[in-house]
Order: sequence, then C-alpha cells, then structure tokens
Amino acid sequence: MSADLTARAGLFRALSHPARLSLLRLVWTREASGDELARLMNLAPATISHHLAQLTEAGLILTRQDGHHRLHRAHTAALNLILADVVRGATPAPTPDDPYRDRVLRAFLKGGRLTTLPAQRKKKDVILHELVTLFEHGRHYPEAEVNAILGDVYADVSTLRREMIGLGVLNRERGVYWRPEADADPSSPGDAG
Repeated sequence: MSADLTARAGLFRALSHPARLSLLRLVWTREASGDELARLMNLAPATISHHLAQLTEAGLILTRQDGHHRLHRAHTAALNLILADVVRGATPAPTPDDPYRDRVLRAFLKGGRLTTLPAQRKKKDVILHELVTLFEHGRHYPEAEVNAILGDVYADVSTLRREMIGLGVLNRERGVYWRPEADADPSSPGDAG
C-alpha cells in the first residue's frame, strides 16, 4: 500500500470514533487544554490524551504550549478537505509526520511564538505554510485582524504578510486577506496584490 493511501486511511481511522469527533467539535473555534476537554466530555484525562494523540497523528489537531498547559485546536485547513477528493487522492491527506518539517517547527516555534523568521527559503516556507493554518479557507480577513492573528505569533507582522503573499498561501486586495482555495473561488475579490 502506498504512503499516500496509508495517510488517507489514517485520516478516516482518526475520525471513526465518536469521542474524537466530539473533541474536534469542542476545539473547532477555540483552544482548550486536555484537562478542560476531559471535564467537558466527562472522560478520564488519559482517555482524552489517547484520542488527542490519534487526531494529532492524523494531522487534524494542532497543539501549542502555553506556560504549563498544552492547548489544542482543530487544524481547520486539514479538516476542510472535500471527502470525494480525499478518497480519489485529488487532495493529499495531512502529513504531520514529515521529519524535516517537524525539526524546523521545533527550532523556530517556541511556546506558540516564532523566535525568528528563518533566512533559508526552504525553512521559511515550512514556517509560512504552518502559519497560514491560522486562517480559515473561505473567510476574508481585514488587515487589522490579520495583524492581530499574526501578532500573537511574531512581532513583525508586515514581513509575515508580505512573505505569505509572495509564497501564494495568502491573497490580498484592498486591505482584505484570504487563503486561496485549491481551485480558485470565483467569489474571491481578485488576485494577490
């Protein structure tokens, strides 16, 4: 079986348990710690950890350290895949287990903040692809909101915006930003600028 088929099957395995679907629903719009999720779902923390690990392995949950707590949120970009495309293989399943990507993220993201923007293009692209997951597909953001989201990660938001637009992972027109869809959305207001 190819690695791509294995990754796609893993996506379905991760979604096949009712508790994991409930967890995703709880962290869809806001972050939550494992303890909070255990209380909300009335499950043991160890059970929640097990389910979170399954979702993280499939690339459906993003986790960041905040002081003594690990906060979890849905990886909405990975969850916005179209089922038919996943089955056909037109859209790759999330691949969270890329060792190079993991090393770059560990080296440059500490406690949910970007320590510095890498100078090397390949590393910078890994960071930018990770940061764009902070934005939902199909949603348009005013520049002030983009600045607030990116400002939580890195002080130089104008450089991040410019780099993300240059890479093509974020579009902009007249102070409005959006993530480009895999196939162009005719309702998006024009090209990147």
